Amino acid sequence: MKEFIYQKILKNICSHLGVESSDLFVKSKETGVVDARQLLYYLCYTDKNMGLTEISKYTSNQGFHEDQANISRSIESFTKKMESDKDLQKIVEKIKRVEV
Repeated sequence: MKEFIYQKILKNICSHLGVESSDLFVKSKETGVVDARQLLYYLCYTDKNMGLTEISKYTSNQGFHEDQANISRSIESFTKKMESDKDLQKIVEKIKRVEV
């Protein structure tokens, strides 16, 4: 069930941000891709109470192997970005309102 929720969040993020899901699961430092990937981790962890192990597993299923420490750092980084970026906060709230 949680993997279904993960996939739904992924689809919603890609739709709202105009990125391809395949782009999220390659090593990229492009800001839009990194932000989208961090947003995925953030929402799964904070909004849907998924553990880092689960997120890592679902990410691996996409062919992108991200360990729990990197996912945790990504969530922390995204949280800090949100604290200072009102536009980002609005985007997150808009995506959170989409039914999963």
